[in-house]
Amino acid sequence: MRVLVVVASKFFRQVLQRHLAFLAYPASYCGSLEAALKRIQQGDIDLICLEGTLPDGRGLELPQRLRERPDLPAPPCLLLTSSPDNALIEEARHAGIQQVFAKRDIEALADHIAQREGEALASRHLKGHALVVEDSPTVAKLFEGMLRHLGLTAESCPRAEEALTLIQRRPLSLLVTDVQLAGAMSGLELVQAVRQLKHRNARVPILAVSGLNEQARKIALLRNGANDFISKPVDEEEFAARVSNMLHLAYLLQEAEAQREQLRRMAMTDPLTGLYNRYYLGDIAAQRVPEAFRHGLPVSVLMLDLDHFKNINDTHGHPVGDLVLTETGALLQRLCQSGEIAARIGGEEFVLLLINRDAGKARYFAETLRSELEALRPGGLAVTASIGIGSIERGGVTDFTTLAKAADDAVYAAKAGGRNRVEVKLLPSNPA
Repeated sequence: MRVLVVVASKFFRQVLQRHLAFLAYPASYCGSLEAALKRIQQGDIDLICLEGTLPDGRGLELPQRLRERPDLPAPPCLLLTSSPDNALIEEARHAGIQQVFAKRDIEALADHIAQREGEALASRHLKGHALVVEDSPTVAKLFEGMLRHLGLTAESCPRAEEALTLIQRRPLSLLVTDVQLAGAMSGLELVQAVRQLKHRNARVPILAVSGLNEQARKIALLRNGANDFISKPVDEEEFAARVSNMLHLAYLLQEAEAQREQLRRMAMTDPLTGLYNRYYLGDIAAQRVPEAFRHGLPVSVLMLDLDHFKNINDTHGHPVGDLVLTETGALLQRLCQSGEIAARIGGEEFVLLLINRDAGKARYFAETLRSELEALRPGGLAVTASIGIGSIERGGVTDFTTLAKAADDAVYAAKAGGRNRVEVKLLPSNPA
Protein backbone atom coordinates (compact mmCIF):
# COMPACT_ATOMS: atom_id res chain seq x y z
CA MET A 1 0.00 0.00 0.00
CA ARG A 2 1.30 3.45 -0.95
CA VAL A 3 0.64 6.24 1.57
CA LEU A 4 0.90 9.99 0.98
CA VAL A 5 1.58 12.04 4.13
CA VAL A 6 0.78 15.76 3.88
CA VAL A 7 2.34 17.60 6.83
CA ALA A 8 3.86 21.07 7.06
CA SER A 9 5.79 20.37 10.26
CA LYS A 10 9.24 18.89 9.63
CA PHE A 11 9.22 17.50 13.14
CA PHE A 12 5.97 15.58 12.65
CA ARG A 13 7.25 14.37 9.31
CA GLN A 14 10.22 12.84 11.13
CA VAL A 15 7.94 11.35 13.78
CA LEU A 16 5.68 9.83 11.14
CA GLN A 17 8.64 8.49 9.17
CA ARG A 18 9.67 6.54 12.25
CA HIS A 19 6.18 5.24 12.99
CA LEU A 20 5.45 4.30 9.36
CA ALA A 21 8.77 2.57 8.75
CA PHE A 22 6.93 -0.76 8.54
CA LEU A 23 5.31 0.10 5.20
CA ALA A 24 6.43 -2.14 2.33
CA TYR A 25 6.56 0.94 0.09
CA PRO A 26 8.03 4.00 1.89
CA ALA A 27 5.45 6.73 2.34
CA SER A 28 5.59 9.85 0.15
CA TYR A 29 5.71 13.22 1.93
CA CYS A 30 4.76 16.76 0.97
CA GLY A 31 3.89 19.93 2.85
CA SER A 32 0.87 21.59 1.23
CA LEU A 33 -2.47 20.93 -0.46
CA GLU A 34 -1.13 21.98 -3.86
CA ALA A 35 1.87 19.66 -3.54
CA ALA A 36 -0.50 16.87 -2.52
CA LEU A 37 -2.66 17.38 -5.63
CA LYS A 38 0.43 17.22 -7.84
CA ARG A 39 1.58 14.02 -6.17
CA ILE A 40 -1.87 12.42 -6.42
CA GLN A 41 -1.90 13.26 -10.12
CA GLN A 42 1.12 10.99 -10.54
CA GLY A 43 -0.97 8.02 -9.36
CA ASP A 44 -0.16 5.02 -7.15
CA ILE A 45 -1.54 6.55 -3.92
CA ASP A 46 -3.81 4.29 -1.87
CA LEU A 47 -4.22 6.36 1.33
CA ILE A 48 -3.66 9.99 2.38
CA CYS A 49 -2.77 11.21 5.88
CA LEU A 50 -3.26 14.97 6.31
CA GLU A 51 -2.17 17.44 8.96
CA GLY A 52 -5.04 19.63 10.13
CA THR A 53 -3.40 22.96 9.29
CA LEU A 54 -1.33 23.45 6.14
CA PRO A 55 0.27 26.56 4.61
CA ASP A 56 -2.39 26.85 1.89
CA GLY A 57 -5.49 25.67 3.72
CA ARG A 58 -6.99 23.14 6.09
CA GLY A 59 -6.28 19.47 5.62
CA LEU A 60 -9.94 18.55 5.48
CA GLU A 61 -10.29 20.66 2.32
CA LEU A 62 -8.44 18.06 0.26
CA PRO A 63 -11.35 15.61 -0.26
CA GLN A 64 -13.45 18.48 -1.63
CA ARG A 65 -10.67 19.57 -3.98
CA LEU A 66 -10.39 15.99 -5.23
CA ARG A 67 -14.14 15.85 -5.86
CA GLU A 68 -13.77 19.01 -7.94
CA ARG A 69 -11.10 17.30 -10.06
CA PRO A 70 -12.70 14.30 -11.82
CA ASP A 71 -9.38 13.74 -13.60
CA LEU A 72 -7.76 12.78 -10.29
CA PRO A 73 -8.22 9.64 -8.17
CA ALA A 74 -9.71 10.17 -4.72
CA PRO A 75 -7.93 7.94 -2.19
CA PRO A 76 -9.36 7.72 1.35
CA CYS A 77 -8.13 10.45 3.72
CA LEU A 78 -7.16 10.43 7.39
CA LEU A 79 -6.81 13.66 9.40
CA LEU A 80 -4.08 14.28 11.98
CA THR A 81 -4.86 17.14 14.36
CA SER A 82 -3.85 18.54 17.75
CA SER A 83 -7.40 18.71 19.14
CA PRO A 84 -9.85 16.14 17.70
CA ASP A 85 -12.98 17.43 19.45
CA ASN A 86 -16.47 16.25 18.52
CA ALA A 87 -17.21 19.32 16.39
CA LEU A 88 -14.08 18.83 14.30
CA ILE A 89 -14.72 15.10 13.92
CA GLU A 90 -18.24 15.82 12.63
CA GLU A 91 -16.95 18.50 10.25
CA ALA A 92 -14.27 16.13 8.98
CA ARG A 93 -16.84 13.38 8.40
CA HIS A 94 -19.00 15.68 6.29
CA ALA A 95 -15.91 16.80 4.36
CA GLY A 96 -15.11 13.21 3.41
CA ILE A 97 -12.39 12.39 5.93
CA GLN A 98 -12.64 8.74 6.95
CA GLN A 99 -11.07 9.05 10.40
CA VAL A 100 -9.47 11.65 12.69
CA PHE A 101 -6.41 10.99 14.85
CA ALA A 102 -4.74 13.06 17.57
CA LYS A 103 -1.14 14.09 17.02
CA ARG A 104 -0.32 12.85 20.50
CA ASP A 105 -1.48 9.35 19.53
CA ILE A 106 0.61 8.62 16.44
CA GLU A 107 0.75 4.94 17.38
CA ALA A 108 -3.03 4.63 16.88
CA LEU A 109 -2.63 6.12 13.39
CA ALA A 110 0.23 3.72 12.61
CA ASP A 111 -1.83 0.75 13.85
CA HIS A 112 -4.74 1.82 11.65
CA ILE A 113 -2.52 2.11 8.57
CA ALA A 114 -0.87 -1.24 9.34
CA GLN A 115 -4.31 -2.87 9.54
CA ARG A 116 -5.28 -1.33 6.19
CA GLU A 117 -2.07 -2.58 4.61
CA GLY A 118 -2.69 -6.08 5.93
CA GLU A 119 -6.21 -6.09 4.54
CA ALA A 120 -4.96 -4.78 1.19
CA LEU A 121 -2.33 -7.49 1.06
CA ALA A 122 -4.88 -10.22 1.74
CA SER A 123 -7.12 -9.18 -1.15
CA ARG A 124 -4.84 -7.35 -3.52
CA HIS A 125 -3.92 -7.73 -7.14
CA LEU A 126 -0.16 -7.45 -7.49
CA LYS A 127 1.03 -3.86 -7.76
CA GLY A 128 4.20 -2.24 -8.97
CA HIS A 129 6.25 -1.87 -12.12
CA ALA A 130 8.10 -4.66 -13.95
CA LEU A 131 10.87 -4.54 -16.53
CA VAL A 132 11.18 -7.31 -19.12
CA VAL A 133 14.55 -7.78 -20.82
CA GLU A 134 13.92 -9.88 -23.94
CA ASP A 135 15.28 -9.51 -27.47
CA SER A 136 12.29 -11.21 -29.09
CA PRO A 137 9.52 -8.58 -29.52
CA THR A 138 6.87 -11.31 -29.62
CA VAL A 139 8.00 -12.93 -26.37
CA ALA A 140 8.48 -9.53 -24.70
CA LYS A 141 4.87 -8.57 -25.52
CA LEU A 142 3.71 -11.93 -24.19
CA PHE A 143 5.47 -11.35 -20.86
CA GLU A 144 4.18 -7.78 -20.64
CA GLY A 145 0.63 -9.03 -21.17
CA MET A 146 0.93 -11.69 -18.47
CA LEU A 147 2.37 -9.17 -15.99
CA ARG A 148 -0.40 -6.66 -16.69
CA HIS A 149 -2.96 -9.42 -16.20
CA LEU A 150 -1.49 -9.91 -12.72
CA GLY A 151 -1.95 -6.21 -11.94
CA LEU A 152 1.55 -4.91 -12.63
CA THR A 153 2.56 -2.23 -15.08
CA ALA A 154 5.30 -3.38 -17.46
CA GLU A 155 7.77 -2.23 -20.06
CA SER A 156 10.43 -4.07 -22.04
CA CYS A 157 13.78 -3.55 -23.71
CA PRO A 158 15.91 -5.91 -25.84
CA ARG A 159 19.40 -5.40 -24.39
CA ALA A 160 20.90 -5.74 -20.91
CA GLU A 161 22.90 -2.52 -21.32
CA GLU A 162 19.70 -0.54 -21.91
CA ALA A 163 17.98 -2.35 -19.05
CA LEU A 164 20.75 -1.40 -16.63
CA THR A 165 20.19 2.27 -17.45
CA LEU A 166 16.42 1.97 -16.99
CA ILE A 167 16.84 0.13 -13.68
CA GLN A 168 18.68 3.11 -12.21
CA ARG A 169 15.99 5.61 -13.25
CA ARG A 170 12.85 4.42 -11.48
CA PRO A 171 11.75 2.03 -8.72
CA LEU A 172 11.09 -1.54 -9.85
CA SER A 173 9.02 -4.29 -8.29
CA LEU A 174 10.23 -7.06 -10.62
CA LEU A 175 12.87 -7.76 -13.26
CA VAL A 176 12.27 -10.53 -15.81
CA THR A 177 15.28 -11.26 -18.00
CA ASP A 178 16.13 -13.79 -20.66
CA VAL A 179 19.54 -15.37 -20.19
CA GLN A 180 20.56 -15.15 -23.84
CA LEU A 181 20.32 -11.59 -25.12
CA ALA A 182 21.47 -9.60 -28.11
CA GLY A 183 24.37 -7.34 -27.25
CA ALA A 184 27.58 -7.67 -25.30
CA MET A 185 25.99 -8.39 -21.90
CA SER A 186 24.17 -11.63 -21.11
CA GLY A 187 21.26 -12.10 -18.73
CA LEU A 188 23.61 -13.61 -16.14
CA GLU A 189 25.88 -10.56 -16.37
CA LEU A 190 22.84 -8.31 -15.99
CA VAL A 191 21.86 -10.13 -12.79
CA GLN A 192 25.39 -9.68 -11.45
CA ALA A 193 25.44 -5.98 -12.39
CA VAL A 194 22.06 -5.29 -10.75
CA ARG A 195 23.13 -6.91 -7.48
CA GLN A 196 26.24 -4.71 -7.41
CA LEU A 197 24.33 -1.43 -7.84
CA LYS A 198 24.34 1.25 -5.14
CA HIS A 199 20.62 1.77 -5.73
CA ARG A 200 17.35 0.65 -4.18
CA ASN A 201 16.74 -1.61 -7.19
CA ALA A 202 19.82 -3.65 -6.30
CA ARG A 203 17.44 -5.89 -4.34
CA VAL A 204 14.64 -6.10 -6.90
CA PRO A 205 13.24 -9.66 -7.32
CA ILE A 206 14.68 -11.19 -10.52
CA LEU A 207 13.08 -13.96 -12.56
CA ALA A 208 15.49 -15.48 -15.10
CA VAL A 209 14.11 -17.09 -18.28
CA SER A 210 15.95 -19.45 -20.64
CA GLY A 211 15.20 -21.79 -23.49
CA LEU A 212 18.12 -23.96 -22.37
CA ASN A 213 17.09 -25.95 -19.32
CA GLU A 214 20.62 -26.64 -18.04
CA GLN A 215 21.16 -27.37 -14.35
CA ALA A 216 24.56 -25.61 -14.27
CA ARG A 217 23.03 -22.48 -15.83
CA LYS A 218 20.22 -22.42 -13.23
CA ILE A 219 22.68 -22.79 -10.37
CA ALA A 220 24.91 -20.01 -11.73
CA LEU A 221 21.94 -17.65 -12.03
CA LEU A 222 20.67 -18.40 -8.53
CA ARG A 223 24.13 -18.08 -6.99
CA ASN A 224 24.64 -14.71 -8.66
CA GLY A 225 21.41 -13.20 -7.41
CA ALA A 226 18.43 -14.40 -9.45
CA ASN A 227 15.48 -15.25 -7.19
CA ASP A 228 13.90 -17.83 -9.48
CA PHE A 229 14.23 -19.49 -12.87
CA ILE A 230 11.67 -20.56 -15.46
CA SER A 231 12.20 -22.41 -18.74
CA LYS A 232 10.82 -21.59 -22.18
CA PRO A 233 8.24 -22.15 -23.47
CA VAL A 234 6.70 -20.45 -20.47
CA ASP A 235 3.45 -21.77 -19.03
CA GLU A 236 1.25 -18.81 -18.04
CA GLU A 237 0.00 -20.39 -14.80
CA GLU A 238 3.53 -21.30 -13.70
CA PHE A 239 4.75 -17.82 -14.62
CA ALA A 240 1.95 -16.22 -12.58
CA ALA A 241 2.63 -18.47 -9.59
CA ARG A 242 6.37 -17.78 -9.60
CA VAL A 243 5.90 -14.02 -9.98
CA SER A 244 3.25 -13.92 -7.22
CA ASN A 245 5.45 -15.91 -4.84
CA MET A 246 8.49 -13.75 -5.53
CA LEU A 247 6.64 -10.49 -4.94
CA HIS A 248 4.90 -11.80 -1.85
CA LEU A 249 8.23 -12.95 -0.36
CA ALA A 250 9.77 -9.58 -1.24
CA TYR A 251 6.90 -7.83 0.52
CA LEU A 252 7.32 -9.99 3.64
CA LEU A 253 11.06 -9.28 3.66
CA GLN A 254 10.46 -5.53 3.36
CA GLU A 255 7.89 -5.71 6.15
CA ALA A 256 10.26 -7.66 8.42
CA GLU A 257 13.09 -5.21 7.74
CA ALA A 258 10.82 -2.24 8.37
CA GLN A 259 9.64 -3.75 11.64
CA ARG A 260 13.23 -4.43 12.68
CA GLU A 261 14.16 -0.83 11.86
CA GLN A 262 11.15 0.40 13.80
CA LEU A 263 12.16 -1.69 16.83
CA ARG A 264 15.71 -0.33 16.57
CA ARG A 265 14.43 3.22 16.49
CA MET A 266 12.02 2.57 19.36
CA ALA A 267 14.93 1.29 21.44
CA MET A 268 16.85 4.55 20.98
CA THR A 269 14.12 7.21 20.84
CA ASP A 270 11.54 8.73 23.11
CA PRO A 271 8.12 7.82 21.65
CA LEU A 272 6.45 11.11 22.58
CA THR A 273 8.94 13.66 21.28
CA GLY A 274 10.94 11.60 18.79
CA LEU A 275 14.16 12.75 20.46
CA TYR A 276 16.75 10.23 21.59
CA ASN A 277 16.23 8.61 24.98
CA ARG A 278 18.63 8.61 27.93
CA TYR A 279 20.02 5.18 27.08
CA TYR A 280 21.04 6.14 23.56
CA LEU A 281 22.36 9.47 24.87
CA GLY A 282 24.66 7.66 27.29
CA ASP A 283 25.92 5.30 24.58
CA ILE A 284 26.56 7.93 21.93
CA ALA A 285 28.03 10.44 24.39
CA ALA A 286 30.58 7.86 25.51
CA GLN A 287 31.82 7.86 21.90
CA ARG A 288 31.37 11.50 20.87
CA VAL A 289 32.87 13.25 23.89
CA PRO A 290 36.30 11.54 23.82
CA GLU A 291 36.38 11.88 20.03
CA ALA A 292 35.71 15.63 20.26
CA PHE A 293 38.47 16.13 22.83
CA ARG A 294 40.91 14.13 20.70
CA HIS A 295 40.30 16.62 17.89
CA GLY A 296 40.66 19.60 20.21
CA LEU A 297 36.97 20.52 20.09
CA PRO A 298 35.19 21.97 23.13
CA VAL A 299 32.16 20.12 24.48
CA SER A 300 29.29 21.36 26.62
CA VAL A 301 26.26 19.62 28.06
CA LEU A 302 23.00 21.56 28.32
CA MET A 303 20.21 20.44 30.61
CA LEU A 304 16.74 21.96 30.28
CA ASP A 305 13.94 21.59 32.83
CA LEU A 306 10.52 23.04 32.04
CA ASP A 307 9.36 25.34 34.81
CA HIS A 308 6.29 24.31 36.84
CA PHE A 309 5.46 21.51 34.43
CA LYS A 310 3.43 19.64 37.05
CA ASN A 311 1.07 22.61 37.20
CA ILE A 312 0.50 22.32 33.43
CA ASN A 313 -0.53 18.67 33.76
CA ASP A 314 -2.66 19.32 36.84
CA THR A 315 -4.41 22.38 35.39
CA HIS A 316 -4.74 21.58 31.70
CA GLY A 317 -4.47 17.79 31.63
CA HIS A 318 -1.83 15.37 30.41
CA PRO A 319 -2.77 15.67 26.69
CA VAL A 320 -1.84 19.36 26.81
CA GLY A 321 1.27 18.50 28.80
CA ASP A 322 2.24 15.99 26.13
CA LEU A 323 1.76 18.62 23.44
CA VAL A 324 4.04 21.01 25.36
CA LEU A 325 6.72 18.31 25.55
CA THR A 326 6.31 17.47 21.86
CA GLU A 327 6.64 21.07 20.68
CA THR A 328 9.58 21.66 23.03
CA GLY A 329 11.29 18.60 21.55
CA ALA A 330 10.71 19.94 18.04
CA LEU A 331 12.31 23.26 19.03
CA LEU A 332 15.38 21.52 20.45
CA GLN A 333 15.76 19.41 17.35
CA ARG A 334 15.46 22.45 15.10
CA LEU A 335 18.13 24.44 16.94
CA CYS A 336 20.71 21.65 17.17
CA GLN A 337 23.56 21.67 14.68
CA SER A 338 24.60 18.61 12.73
CA GLY A 339 26.32 16.12 15.04
CA GLU A 340 24.71 17.45 18.21
CA ILE A 341 22.39 15.20 20.20
CA ALA A 342 19.06 16.18 21.78
CA ALA A 343 17.47 13.73 24.21
CA ARG A 344 14.53 13.58 26.59
CA ILE A 345 15.79 11.88 29.72
CA GLY A 346 12.47 11.71 31.54
CA GLY A 347 9.47 13.82 32.49
CA GLU A 348 10.10 17.43 31.56
CA GLU A 349 13.88 17.11 31.45
CA PHE A 350 15.93 17.36 28.26
CA VAL A 351 19.67 17.09 27.66
CA LEU A 352 21.66 18.38 24.70
CA LEU A 353 25.20 17.29 23.90
CA LEU A 354 26.78 20.33 22.24
CA ILE A 355 29.88 19.55 20.21
CA ASN A 356 32.29 22.40 19.35
CA ARG A 357 30.58 24.85 21.71
CA ASP A 358 32.60 26.24 24.61
CA ALA A 359 30.95 27.84 27.63
CA GLY A 360 30.40 31.16 25.87
CA LYS A 361 28.87 29.69 22.74
CA ALA A 362 26.82 27.26 24.79
CA ARG A 363 25.41 30.11 26.89
CA TYR A 364 24.50 32.07 23.75
CA PHE A 365 22.77 28.96 22.37
CA ALA A 366 20.94 28.42 25.66
CA GLU A 367 19.71 32.03 25.81
CA THR A 368 18.41 31.68 22.25
CA LEU A 369 16.67 28.46 23.21
CA ARG A 370 15.19 29.97 26.37
CA SER A 371 13.79 33.02 24.57
CA GLU A 372 12.43 31.00 21.62
CA LEU A 373 10.67 28.60 23.98
CA GLU A 374 9.12 31.54 25.82
CA ALA A 375 7.89 33.00 22.52
CA LEU A 376 6.75 29.62 21.20
CA ARG A 377 3.91 29.16 23.71
CA PRO A 378 3.72 25.41 23.15
CA GLY A 379 0.23 24.08 23.56
CA GLY A 380 -0.94 27.70 23.63
CA LEU A 381 0.56 28.21 27.09
CA ALA A 382 3.20 30.50 28.54
CA VAL A 383 6.05 28.04 29.08
CA THR A 384 9.53 28.79 30.38
CA ALA A 385 12.55 26.68 31.25
CA SER A 386 15.49 26.66 33.62
CA ILE A 387 18.67 25.78 31.75
CA GLY A 388 21.98 24.61 33.11
CA ILE A 389 25.24 24.19 31.20
CA GLY A 390 28.19 22.05 32.15
CA SER A 391 31.37 23.04 30.33
CA ILE A 392 35.13 22.89 30.81
CA GLU A 393 37.80 25.49 30.35
CA ARG A 394 39.37 25.53 26.91
CA GLY A 395 42.05 22.88 26.61
CA GLY A 396 40.54 20.74 29.35
CA VAL A 397 39.40 17.14 29.04
CA THR A 398 36.68 15.36 30.99
CA ASP A 399 33.91 12.82 30.46
CA PHE A 400 30.20 13.09 29.71
CA THR A 401 29.11 12.04 33.21
CA THR A 402 31.09 14.85 34.80
CA LEU A 403 29.75 17.43 32.34
CA ALA A 404 26.17 16.18 32.86
CA LYS A 405 26.58 16.45 36.66
CA ALA A 406 27.82 20.03 36.22
CA ALA A 407 24.83 20.83 33.99
CA ASP A 408 22.46 19.34 36.58
CA ASP A 409 24.02 21.51 39.31
CA ALA A 410 23.61 24.54 37.06
CA VAL A 411 19.91 23.75 36.53
CA TYR A 412 19.37 23.76 40.29
CA ALA A 413 21.14 27.13 40.45
CA ALA A 414 18.86 28.47 37.69
CA LYS A 415 15.77 27.36 39.60
CA ALA A 416 17.07 28.82 42.84
CA GLY A 417 17.78 32.07 41.00
CA GLY A 418 14.14 32.53 39.95
CA ARG A 419 13.70 30.14 36.97
CA ASN A 420 13.47 31.08 33.26
CA ARG A 421 17.20 31.69 33.23
CA VAL A 422 20.50 30.15 32.19
CA GLU A 423 23.32 29.21 34.55
CA VAL A 424 26.74 27.83 33.63
CA LYS A 425 29.06 25.68 35.72
CA LEU A 426 32.55 25.85 34.28
CA LEU A 427 34.86 22.99 35.23
CA PRO A 428 38.57 23.80 35.64
CA SER A 429 40.82 22.35 32.93
CA ASN A 430 42.93 20.54 35.51
CA PRO A 431 40.72 19.76 38.47
CA ALA A 432 42.50 18.86 41.65
